[in-house]
Amino acid sequence: MTYTVIARTADSRLLGAATASCSLAVGNAVPALVPTAGVVASQAWTNRRLRFEMLRGLHRGRTAEEAIAGLADVDADLALRQVAALPVQGPGAHQTGGLCTPWAGGTAGQDFVVIGNYLAGPEVVDAMGEAAARALAVPALTSLELGRALVACLRAGQDAGGDSRGQQSAAVVVADTLAGFQYPVLLDVDLRADDSAAPLDDLDRMLELKARAHPAPAEVVPRTQVPPRPEDEQLWSTVLS
Repeated sequence: MTYTVIARTADSRLLGAATASCSLAVGNAVPALVPTAGVVASQAWTNRRLRFEMLRGLHRGRTAEEAIAGLADVDADLALRQVAALPVQGPGAHQTGGLCTPWAGGTAGQDFVVIGNYLAGPEVVDAMGEAAARALAVPALTSLELGRALVACLRAGQDAGGDSRGQQSAAVVVADTLAGFQYPVLLDVDLRADDSAAPLDDLDRMLELKARAHPAPAEVVPRTQVPPRPEDEQLWSTVLS
């Protein structure tokens, strides 16, 4: 039903995710991130709660593999789930349940994980992985540049066959790890095409609109951004503990 890439820049400064599907509002169900923990995705016969469980595991210092292994404690139907996790530091991991609709599987690189199900074939995730590796090799990406790169990964997957049923929705999110613990999570990029005949085109268009509306360098802190306070970090730590 869905193909997704989660990634971080080589300097671990930025985290991001992009996802596309032939289902309504995929951005509401699949990706999630906490800037000081990592970025995750839960899809196929989606259990949204698994996103929180993986983020909590990463926050506690578990590896991505350990965070995913812990899902067996909260979900008896992991054979229907497909998940991925990538911490701020360290390797990512993914798991595809045996009952996910074929073709289903994933691939991972140094700074990214790609997963997909109900796909035309393995060439979809392979194409996305190659696109991610090329994009993330560029040093010092800005948030908008990472957003564009993630959507380009989705387009590579689409060009390789994509979701075998077609397209309906897509989303891209990017956050700066220096934002720390804040609620709601402070996202540099948060764009969705929830019901569209060409959702990737919509994301590209919105990214260009955002670039024109906010042309300042990424290093410039908006006046409305308040630095994280110790009590905010304590609250997040309590929630994720």
